[in-house]
Amino acid sequence: MKDIVYLGNHNIMLRNGVEMPQLGLDTSLIPEAKVTETIGNAYKLGYRLFDTCGNERLIARALRENGIKREEVFITTKVDACCLYWGGYRHGNFNIRKFRPIRSVVRESFKHLETDYVDLFLIHGACPIAKKVWLELSRLYCDRRIRAMGVSNFLQSHLEALAEYSDFKPTVNQFEISPLNTQKELIAYCHQRGIVVSYCGLEEFSKELTENSLLKEIASRHNKTVMQIVLRWMQQQNIVMISKAWDKVHLEESISIFDFELSDEEMKGIGMLDETTRVSTFREKYDGNE
Repeated sequence: MKDIVYLGNHNIMLRNGVEMPQLGLDTSLIPEAKVTETIGNAYKLGYRLFDTCGNERLIARALRENGIKREEVFITTKVDACCLYWGGYRHGNFNIRKFRPIRSVVRESFKHLETDYVDLFLIHGACPIAKKVWLELSRLYCDRRIRAMGVSNFLQSHLEALAEYSDFKPTVNQFEISPLNTQKELIAYCHQRGIVVSYCGLEEFSKELTENSLLKEIASRHNKTVMQIVLRWMQQQNIVMISKAWDKVHLEESISIFDFELSDEEMKGIGMLDETTRVSTFREKYDGNE
């Protein structure tokens, strides 16, 4: 059993000793014209973790234009199957001749971010060449260019396969979690192995959550919003929460969850809402012809 250490200052200690903020900002849906302003507002409110979500150049510019020092923030970035192929990767349109060198793709992130190091580098999805990508990340980790390595959307079988060919274990696994999709077994599996669980996409909830009677009742009891109740429910499970927001009101809402606590009964009640149903509407952007 590998206990996940919550440090009490809104940070979580990763298995390699790196401190990771427990609340961060996903930048994927921020309009390009608002990225600099949003990062500035988020920083002033106390956000210190920024997930680039493909916006590496924009994040670098935003940090620079806001006068934010690199060492004051925790930057997460990713590499996925799509960016490893010229023209992108799509099911039914695989062409090995379009393959890009993994090393150049991964190291390109440092150039885009205008930094010598990345705090957390994730593999976004268990793609067919995850092993080769992981080995490249391992080299950069040994060179201290990456402070922590992790994965996104990996199931138990994927994590076990990764362990077979590398001594380097993921420090983080990022996947969807909600009261309607509690992922209890996968969370327990990760925590037992010292893997911190993270969820990216907390502003994209469907009406099944926002209109849930139990969540609304608990929110009213604490004078909070349903979003804040769900965030607090995750926080009390030692989950790293990555919020999708750019409006200052929503930024303030997401970070205002550390001044109250859910009871054991409330935590249990929320957990019993599980229907193993994905609820993030963000997935709709990638459905259909994608």
